[in-house]
Amino acid sequence: MTVFADTPRWPRHGLLWGHLISDTSLEELHEVADRAGLPPRSFDLDHYDWPTSARDALAAVGVRFVADGELTRILIASGLRIRLRDRAAARARRSAEHAASLGVEPVPRDLIVGLRGHVDPLPDEPGAFRLTRDHPEGAPRIEAHDADGRRAAAALLARLEDLARARTGSGFVGQVMDGPTPAP
Repeated sequence: MTVFADTPRWPRHGLLWGHLISDTSLEELHEVADRAGLPPRSFDLDHYDWPTSARDALAAVGVRFVADGELTRILIASGLRIRLRDRAAARARRSAEHAASLGVEPVPRDLIVGLRGHVDPLPDEPGAFRLTRDHPEGAPRIEAHDADGRRAAAALLARLEDLARARTGSGFVGQVMDGPTPAP
């Protein structure tokens, strides 16, 4: 059982990012990422994204560094890979499972209950929003292009808060991206 990383070369948020994968299990991947100090939000269905600054921490916990092509071959062979064309369906399944855990209807476009993983980026659509809440009593971070999106985020957060408190006794922790249903 080994955890592998490639060379960071994908720009986002002013940093370069690489990928971290396991050749056997997501549990192993989560455990190594946690020991290396990667934020749980950097998990993305079958891998963690990691910034260049995390290289020493990854090496210290025994991560093996490989070329991009080798990383892809290892991930495919592991059976854990979610192909690009299947990612939207995988996110929809995850959102439905997480919505069911709280009793949320209708299911938002992308929802994560808890700290592990991140939702899709904010789409460039009127009324769309992305909200993150990392602590049950903490203030949410809301991204929206307009007032409609900010209002929709606040309304959904209030529903999620009520449902989470009824189910768990604690406030909502998670991330959601939603907005009006895009036109076909």
